[in-house]
Formats: sequence, C-alpha cells, structure tokens
Amino acid sequence: MKLARWKMAATSCFLAALLSLPAWGADTDSRQRTAMPGTLNYVEGQASIGNQTLASDAVGTANLQDGQVLETGNGKAEILLTPGVYLRVGSNSAVKMVSSNLTDTQVALRQGEAMLEVDQIYKENNIHISQPGADTTVLKTGLYDFDATDQQVRVFDGKASVNADDRK
Repeated sequence: MKLARWKMAATSCFLAALLSLPAWGADTDSRQRTAMPGTLNYVEGQASIGNQTLASDAVGTANLQDGQVLETGNGKAEILLTPGVYLRVGSNSAVKMVSSNLTDTQVALRQGEAMLEVDQIYKENNIHISQPGADTTVLKTGLYDFDATDQQVRVFDGKASVNADDRK
C-alpha cells in the first residue's frame, strides 16, 4: 500500500514538472514583443516619435504608428517596414508613416534622407515611398536612396517605379 502511494506521488510530481516546462522557458520580460511594421530597430543620437524621445532602450518596443512622424536631429534611426524591408533614416530627417499595413506599406519622407534596404519582397507587398517631387513604388529587392532635400531617388540595386512631375 505504501509503495502504491509513493508511486502515485512520484507520478504526480513528474507530471507537474513536465507540464510546467513551457513556463520555465517563457520570456517574462514585458519589453519583448513581436516585430510589427513600424518597429524601431535601431537608434543613435537624437531621434523622436512625436513628443517621445527615443533612446537605445526603445529599440524593439517603440512603434511608428499610422500618421506619426519619426524625426532625427543629430542622429539616425531604423524602422522595420515589412519582414525583410528596413528604412534607415539619416540625420536631420523626418518620415511619416502613412500606412503600416503589411500589404500596403506607405511612408512619406518629409525632409532629409532615408535609405531603404529590401532583402525580401512578396508580390502581395506594395511598398511606396513618397517625397517632395517623387512617388516611388519598390518592385524588387535591392538598395534605394531617397533625398527630399535634393529631390532625388537613387536605385543602387533593384527595380522601382518612380513618378515625378507627371513622368514615369
């Protein structure tokens, strides 16, 4: 009888330990979140979203929502647009998130410079960057540079459709 109770107690402890294994591996850091369009990937120097000053501890937790503007002073920032697509904002620049939808991602470069690295793009993605004087739709993976000050779009590698002053 004692042996049967001992086996039942041991089996109960084993099952309790086995069922609690997923909780041991769970990340309890509340700052960890799933990356979404607009997630801040990197910040250096002066940068802000609205009235929120961004520091290195905001990486992975701060998000640029639709209608919000990311501004840099003497600094730089990088945001995730879609999986495999990164927008790097240069010093003294401002970008507005027009649409953070995964299938219709639109950003407006208001001032300064930004570089877009596209490592992965799907046919369902519509990645659109507007700036004074030009509207650009990214068509292939590559590296793209946008300069609102000089009203330039440069494609280092890739393919884009640019509409500028009623010309394509």
